[in-house]
Amino acid sequence: MSGTQAVSIMGAIIASMRQRAPIFEGRVAGAAEFYKGLRDYTTSMPLPAAYILPLGQDATPNNTYGGLQQIMHKGIGVAVELDAQRDRRGQDPTMQFETIEAQILSSVLNLYIGDCRMTQGAYFTGARYLDLDRARLWYQWEFGLDWQITDLDGVQPDAGIDLAGIEVDFFQSPGALAVPGKMPAVVVSIPTDGTIFPPTNGPWPPISNGGTS
Repeated sequence: MSGTQAVSIMGAIIASMRQRAPIFEGRVAGAAEFYKGLRDYTTSMPLPAAYILPLGQDATPNNTYGGLQQIMHKGIGVAVELDAQRDRRGQDPTMQFETIEAQILSSVLNLYIGDCRMTQGAYFTGARYLDLDRARLWYQWEFGLDWQITDLDGVQPDAGIDLAGIEVDFFQSPGALAVPGKMPAVVVSIPTDGTIFPPTNGPWPPISNGGTS
């Protein structure tokens, strides 16, 4: 993200799982390790192990004229790999199902990630069986995050002008701007670069037509 600090959603969930799901003994990884484990059997972690995966996402329409305010609905999957070698029917690994589910829920549900990004914590959207072979059983729990994006997440236009300050002039009567030589009654100077403007030290000096402000 160019205008705001990038937040690692996957990293935050992995850290929460490692802290709150002791059944995995810290064996929680990301998508790269998950797909490596699906492709071959040379997983680097003993089982059971968990993998945090990005799923699909969509967003609400942007209804802000001239700006950006959208909510991205992000899907997050927690895929669990269980050892099925001792029981090829898959009965043995499923004996841990309730414990695993309870610890996953306590790690992810209501989790807030990123300052002011989420109006509610992560919520449960479903779960499904992924795969069962002669060695492993795969099951996935799925969660949703409502993630706010704004103008700060997009391209920031370059003004191209170094603004030293802003000056606002106040006149005493309507139409005074059209009177040549008319001096403002009040001048407000707002520095934008740290400059301190000196005080005006009194009223405006007389103008050429003999009047004063």
